[in-house]
This record gives sequence, structure tokens and C-alpha cells, in this order.
Amino acid sequence: MKKMILITLMTLPILAQAQTFKYQKDSSGFKRYKGEVTLTGTYSRTLDPAYLEYMGDGVCFEPNKTSSALVPHPEDDERPAWFCFSNFEQAKKTFKLPDTIKKGYCKYEGKATIIIKDYNLFVEETEGFDLTQLVLAKNITPAQAVKCEANN
Repeated sequence: MKKMILITLMTLPILAQAQTFKYQKDSSGFKRYKGEVTLTGTYSRTLDPAYLEYMGDGVCFEPNKTSSALVPHPEDDERPAWFCFSNFEQAKKTFKLPDTIKKGYCKYEGKATIIIKDYNLFVEETEGFDLTQLVLAKNITPAQAVKCEANN
């Protein structure tokens, strides 16, 4: 019983930490936020040549529905939250993502719980994506190759 109380008291500060972003300013097509949050969801890296030519290389993340509520997102945007990591090399290494993929496959993806900080919400009327910094990842499932979707 004493052990359980001690464990509860030790984890209480972690649970009580504020997990929100605070708006800072608009700059270079982004609304910039400061803060740090823990999210759970799916990480991915798309290696399809057409995608790479259009959007560039990146390691990205889609939080699950519960975690999405913690990420800055325009109210009128019904798309799920999705962002890429500004520290690409660290993210690639953290998730052990290769630079090549076999024919017929377009991306790698897996599940993880991550800590991110300093969120940059992309607000331009052009193609782009939100950016944030990966601080830590845990409970990482190994990346699996995902087959390309057939074009309709």
C-alpha cells in the first residue's frame, strides 16, 4: 500500500504538468506557439518519388483523436492534425527510418508516444505543413513499409 501511494505521489507532478501551447506571434507564414506536449499517434516518412518532388522529405506525425486536441489547429479546418519535425535527422534516427523503400511501397509508418515543443502552425494559402521539434519518443513500434495506394 505504501509503495502504491509513493508511486502515485511521484507521478502526480507529471500528470499535473500543463500540456498546452501558448501563442507567440505570426512570422513567415506560421503562427508560432511555445510550449511542450506529449502526444500519441502515428509517425511516418513518405519515400514515393512524386511526393518527395512535390513536398520534400520529412518525418511526420498524426496524433490520435485524443492527442489532436492538444495541438494548435484552425477551428474551421476539419482535417486531422498532422505535422512534420523540424529536426528531421534526429527524428529519422529516433524512429530508425531507412532512406530507401522497395518497389510498390511508398512510406514507412509506426506508432509512438512523443514529446514535442514549440509548434509552428502553417497558415499560408499554399502547400506546406506544420512544424515542431521532436524532443523525445517512447513506446515506438518498428516502422512498417506501406504499399502505395492505387491511383483512381
